[in-house]
Amino acid sequence: MATYQTNFFYELDQNGNSTNGHVDSQVANAGGTATEVVDDGTNTASIGEEFNVVFTDPGVNAQFGGTYTYVGHATPFSGYIAEDTNGEYFLFSNDDSIPIGTNLNGFAAEDIPLCFLPGTLIATPDGERAVETLAIGDLLLTAEGRTVPVKWLGRQSLSTMFGFPEGRRPVCVSAGALGEGLPVRDLRVTATHALLIDGVLVHAGALVNGTTIRRIPKNELGERFVVYHIETENHEIVLAEGTPAETFIDNVTRERFDNYAEYEALYGPAPAAIEELRQPRAMSHRQVPAAIKTRIATASAELAPAHVRVA
Repeated sequence: MATYQTNFFYELDQNGNSTNGHVDSQVANAGGTATEVVDDGTNTASIGEEFNVVFTDPGVNAQFGGTYTYVGHATPFSGYIAEDTNGEYFLFSNDDSIPIGTNLNGFAAEDIPLCFLPGTLIATPDGERAVETLAIGDLLLTAEGRTVPVKWLGRQSLSTMFGFPEGRRPVCVSAGALGEGLPVRDLRVTATHALLIDGVLVHAGALVNGTTIRRIPKNELGERFVVYHIETENHEIVLAEGTPAETFIDNVTRERFDNYAEYEALYGPAPAAIEELRQPRAMSHRQVPAAIKTRIATASAELAPAHVRVA
């Protein structure tokens, strides 16, 4: 692969916005040479292609060097968006005019569904129901004990045949992995699906420890798999396998779902954006509060040796 010269890099959230708390202006403009990056400006790399990043600055390399997966070109800027093995996103660029906080709108957030995998049991007033059996109008129990109706059940088919980036693979949270007996059974969700833990909305991918919370491998997913999102009128916290988990928020376009025509027929064009809950959100491992990390580690130790560490 060609050498890609980078003047700086940004850490991104799932919507393509730079996250100010992790890369300050001094580090972001520290410079360095990223070698073996996908290409040098022709934008010909394949989605899902892996590459290694090495910086000449040892301090920068220690923090940001390693294996990445090519996600796409960042427009209108000169650069590439890549995903690291923790499911976090970065822009590598030559354009040193981009200020911290810029919306880097070349990132395709719509490619990342926020969903439950089939078989996930969701709490309703009449008992738990597998997510795929829910229908519009069915009532759900929220974590607060209220009942809310299902507005729409989105369904999306995904393929692993042509590669599936490591950080975007769904996550399995083993029974008891969150402490206090939660989840009550293994919980399988997409990596950006947030669980409410100690007042923080934590993305499942940010909790991966390789043992009790792991990314689901291709041999378990198969060549194709289906995920389901639950949309309610407002952003809610429902109970999935006993665990507080968020419902759909529309930072992912509904058009990506197989049954979008059903939504459009019922509701017409997409409505005004759903207001997100006000709890803080941890989208990467570095953002997870220390108390939650300790809680996960304690639960993991209690579950050993039932789980063997994955290298």
